[in-house]
Amino acid sequence: MRGVASVLGRDTGSDGDHSACHDPHPGPLPEGEGGRKGSNRRPRSSADSLAVLVAAELFASVVGFGVMVHLARRLGPSGFADFEYASAVAAWWLVVVRGGFDSIVYREAARRPRLIGPLTDVLIGLRGASAVVGLAAVLALAWSSGPGRGWVVAMAGLILIPSALASDVGLRASGRFGGLALAQAIRAVGLAIGAGWLVMGPGDAVIAAGCVVGAEVASTAVLLLIHGSEHGPVRPRFRRPAWSSLARRGAVAGATRFGRVSLYAADLLILGMLASPGLGPYAAARRLAFALLALGLVVPSAVAPRIARAWASGTTEARDLIGRTFAGLFAAALPATVGLIATADRWMPRLFGEGFREGGPWLALIAARLPFVLASNVQQSALIACRREGWAFRLMVGMVAAGAVLIPPLAAGYGPWGVGVGVLGIEVGGSIVGWIALRRLDVAPPWHHASGRAMAGCAGLALVCGIGRDWPLGAVVVVGALTYGLIFCLPLPPGEGRGEGRGRSSDLQASLLLKPMVMRRPSPPAPLPPGEGRQSARASGIRHSIAGGGPSS
Repeated sequence: MRGVASVLGRDTGSDGDHSACHDPHPGPLPEGEGGRKGSNRRPRSSADSLAVLVAAELFASVVGFGVMVHLARRLGPSGFADFEYASAVAAWWLVVVRGGFDSIVYREAARRPRLIGPLTDVLIGLRGASAVVGLAAVLALAWSSGPGRGWVVAMAGLILIPSALASDVGLRASGRFGGLALAQAIRAVGLAIGAGWLVMGPGDAVIAAGCVVGAEVASTAVLLLIHGSEHGPVRPRFRRPAWSSLARRGAVAGATRFGRVSLYAADLLILGMLASPGLGPYAAARRLAFALLALGLVVPSAVAPRIARAWASGTTEARDLIGRTFAGLFAAALPATVGLIATADRWMPRLFGEGFREGGPWLALIAARLPFVLASNVQQSALIACRREGWAFRLMVGMVAAGAVLIPPLAAGYGPWGVGVGVLGIEVGGSIVGWIALRRLDVAPPWHHASGRAMAGCAGLALVCGIGRDWPLGAVVVVGALTYGLIFCLPLPPGEGRGEGRGRSSDLQASLLLKPMVMRRPSPPAPLPPGEGRQSARASGIRHSIAGGGPSS
């Protein structure tokens, strides 16, 4: 099996630097090719740049949510429904353009910094071909959607082109996230300026979609300039062997990601296709609930490497780390769920206007999904970290298949209520099956995820929300948060400590993984099931193929 690096070393001529493809320990790089003078200071700069990227993501999330509130108020329920449906269609196909092969290229570029230029050229060529296919599909759907909504869908689909040209390989491979943070900030600010200046009324949904595309163009231009200054201009390359290798190696990750995004977008896509009259309020409620979910979805991917290291030492460390991750996420997700459910009818008109008041009950229904979505994501990340990619993929395929069978008839018969209940049931079922899969590996935490204090705090929060029905909404939020925090920080009842982290205290800080993981003497590894030895040999062969270009075992 030929690796990506070996294919590039032979096919890209002088750009490939064939000697670098077979050198498992390449020497120091000159400035401008991923290396810098003063390498002893690189860890600090990497940590600083990562903090800058996280801050930029948080800034973009806050600004983006504010823009969505502005658009909902300006466009009204009907125009906002068209905009959200078009955005869901574009995001769905964007996963095809930015699929699993991106992570393979980032990994190869990190190991072979001299191949950043050729890898970027091949990746953008592959993305460009995928973008053309995706755009054709979006335009076909736009044509079938009619003259009103069709123009909005077509405009939103244009985002595939600038997204395909985003040259972020060098920045991600070298761990210099400052350029990515700058591009993210420019995207957020550009969208805010464009939407605030150009979107004026219900008939401006096409302009709103164009503002999103324009913000993506500005972000991509920044990345292209940074890449050009360091590695020269991008020249998309169409290399069939390299494309085949990338697609093959990223197939499972890409398919899993596509399935997850499909499940997220299924409710909007199906309601939009059926032209449901309640799509606008439902979409606004969904935006509000998933804005709280966004930061929680970052945690599983960040914790996965730690779970993989813990799994290598045995099941005890992995089970403890997974349990603390669940406890930390549930400590934030449960009060958010209870608070939204108890005050949903007050949030919708306050944020989006009186035309969205009917979305209050749907906000409560969508908020009930939050803990199960987080649980499912942690479970799938843990399965992949424990080298059970096939299990995670089959779980996602099962959830998507259940959605394809259940959601369309529920949407046709019951509208947003049917869609909301159907998706909630699928998320609950997926989290149960995921916990069973972790239990088979002996790394599943207790089924209640050590959330006793969080549930007690939520009971106090619900009581405050019930008593304060006539209070100002801000007062309810402040008093409810203080009540939850006080109850959560109370001493544990007898025996509760044994349920949290196998005898270790799991306070909020430890649960959120702000402390480094304590390294113990490795325990004997868990026995491998039949066939696992062959999978290990196959994985080693793949790594050897990518590193040296020889045939794999």
